[in-house]
Amino acid sequence: MILKHPVPKTTQKLGHLFAATLFSAAAFFGLSQQSANAATAKIDSCYQLVMLEDINPPVPTRDLYVLVDQTMELPEKLQEETYQKIIDFLSPGDTIQIIGFSANAAGFYTEVILKGVIDTRLIDDVRYSVSKKILRQLDQCYETQDTQVRQYAGRALIHAFSKATTELPKTEIVSNLSVVAKDIIAKSETPEKYVLIVSDMMENSDLLSLYGTGKLEALNVDQEISKLSRKLAFENMDKAKVYVIGGGYLANGKYRSSLALKALENFWASYFEHSNAELKQFGTPSLLSGIGN
Repeated sequence: MILKHPVPKTTQKLGHLFAATLFSAAAFFGLSQQSANAATAKIDSCYQLVMLEDINPPVPTRDLYVLVDQTMELPEKLQEETYQKIIDFLSPGDTIQIIGFSANAAGFYTEVILKGVIDTRLIDDVRYSVSKKILRQLDQCYETQDTQVRQYAGRALIHAFSKATTELPKTEIVSNLSVVAKDIIAKSETPEKYVLIVSDMMENSDLLSLYGTGKLEALNVDQEISKLSRKLAFENMDKAKVYVIGGGYLANGKYRSSLALKALENFWASYFEHSNAELKQFGTPSLLSGIGN
């Protein structure tokens, strides 16, 4: 696959697979005390930069939305896994958005950190009708996109993970999923949609709380979904395929029973079914196979 290139090894704190971007990330995304939230980084389409005259450029065929829960602190291994799963998935014809979300508290809100596209390449029959000068420009742009998506995705994840905190009193996963579904996913005409959620999936909000001793083990999924439906509408996720990294994660070696983890997975499977989506894999915490597999 075109995006599978080795990344230099390092012993930096945020992981050897994407820490090569660490030193420029702060400048690129504004990770300073003076700038808590940065403007969205973008990877533009080559077909916006190189004009093809009367040829209609190919359009994207898959969207990947990566949602990072910033109310939990993810260990280095899962940060690296997140990056690698993204890079292994992406290929020409894909778009990507990396979105950080948190509680609705001062200085913490949903933000699109990265928005980009990896253009579908022109097929040979079309290339024959394009001048060599334009083709050189396009091929150079394609190569730049391939480099940018590896670098920018790493930087965006570092930005998202660096803002994570366990000090916030709420974890508002449902409301943030609703916002993303309504304001981002619903506006895309791309036929295939994939969602990667990096979160423990432990909702703790005015809508629903999954916390409490024995709460998950005794969870009545149908009853909780019914109560939730009386508080908000399930936004249409347009048949998105959903993957989770970090499900049920507990820090400091703490343990969550297999019964609790299965109940948590069942709840979210039902939630996504009601949202016109499908929970394909629920990593507890690791995702055992790739996105789209």
